[in-house]
Amino acid sequence: MCAIKHTEVNILNNKLRVASYCRVSTDKEEQLHSLESQKAYFNDYINKHDDWVLQDIYFDEGISGTSLKNRDGFNKMIDSALRGEIDLILTKEVSRFARNTVDTLTITRQLRDVKVGVIFTSDNIDTRATDGELRLTIMASLAQEESRKTSDRVKWGQTRMMENGFVFGRNNMLGYNISNGKMTID
Repeated sequence: MCAIKHTEVNILNNKLRVASYCRVSTDKEEQLHSLESQKAYFNDYINKHDDWVLQDIYFDEGISGTSLKNRDGFNKMIDSALRGEIDLILTKEVSRFARNTVDTLTITRQLRDVKVGVIFTSDNIDTRATDGELRLTIMASLAQEESRKTSDRVKWGQTRMMENGFVFGRNNMLGYNISNGKMTID
């Protein structure tokens, strides 16, 4: 019922219902400041357009973009869009939306099928444009590869640290204590 009322208001006011999506991959304090900055940016960006109305700002914090799993804010936004409650989605860049090429293309195609566009503001990509999917495919591939490279670098660094005796873990093991990467007998 609420969606019907919202749609009627949208038609009467001739305004696009616009949502934004923000994501940070860690819950470290500097990332949380970035999340708040993203939210404020999109709130202002949407409100500067007379023919747009802010539907909602969806977000996830401390969540990787490599999978759709556990991305509650993202999944809620997509569900709302597929139910006809959103006309346009804004996000900063492709890597904030998803770091998996297949997921990115599958979702943007589903959205396109229900007449919902996605604009990636920093990447200057609008899925409603004729070259939108081509440009999105290229950027999504780059985002996925960057994620893979970062993962490889982290694993390489951890392997070097373990070779030098560093012990990863926060919990003590039976008979041993772990502190600052060192294991001592309890």
